[in-house]
Amino acid sequence: MEQRKVAIVTGGTRGMGQAISIELARRGNIVCAIYRSHEKCAQETLEKLQGFVPESQIYKADVSEEEEVRQAVAKIGGHFGRIDILVNNAGIFDFKFIDEMDAAYLDKVIGTNFKSQFYMLKYTAEYMKKSHYGRIANASSISGHFADCGLVAYAASKAGVDMLTKISAAELGPYNITVNAYAPGIIHTDMTDTMIQARGAEQVRALCLNRFGTGEDVAALVGFLTSAEGGYVTGEIIGIDGGMFKVQNTYLAYEHAKNKGGLQ
Repeated sequence: MEQRKVAIVTGGTRGMGQAISIELARRGNIVCAIYRSHEKCAQETLEKLQGFVPESQIYKADVSEEEEVRQAVAKIGGHFGRIDILVNNAGIFDFKFIDEMDAAYLDKVIGTNFKSQFYMLKYTAEYMKKSHYGRIANASSISGHFADCGLVAYAASKAGVDMLTKISAAELGPYNITVNAYAPGIIHTDMTDTMIQARGAEQVRALCLNRFGTGEDVAALVGFLTSAEGGYVTGEIIGIDGGMFKVQNTYLAYEHAKNKGGLQ
């Protein structure tokens, strides 16, 4: 029987990250979910993960801090003897116009969304190189490609993730390590709930599928990218956005289908 893969999911106990952690455990991986706060969610996630794979664990760390990343990776790698999969999911989302931003805010967003992914990739890749195998999936965003007022810090952090993904795919390719990014559009989680309440009715009209995504939608993609079957996909930034901004005036298609009797 093939040895179980060891997977790390940052921000892995809430929202989209929890869905990813559960999907990877459902696929038979030992999941190590890293969280920064919200102990209750972490414990609930642990119970769900161990229902699939009893060896799964949770670890508390602030992945925007390099030393905490180094210690967490060393603890996981030391315990299991290997790290095969990394999902860089931890992140924050917030609106703030340029004239409202200060250095502390900018550092917080870049640190959480970009530096954390760099640190995690750097330290976990050393374990993957030893086994000549690895799957890395980074959380990008549609905002890395489409400019949006009030999101200069967030968008810049995700554009940085895209470059990290492409360049590291080349640098780690010789070690049979794939690196890809999943770029969600609007996924309905507690992190985006306020935005959806304020702007959702307008934004959903820009989606080909006319609905916001779920954590499970994202988890299904990440599950593939981190699987053996995803072994010839690398350096890709894959949108999972319901067709957001792919075509202008997508709402017209729904009006047309309704007039033709194609919608119930």
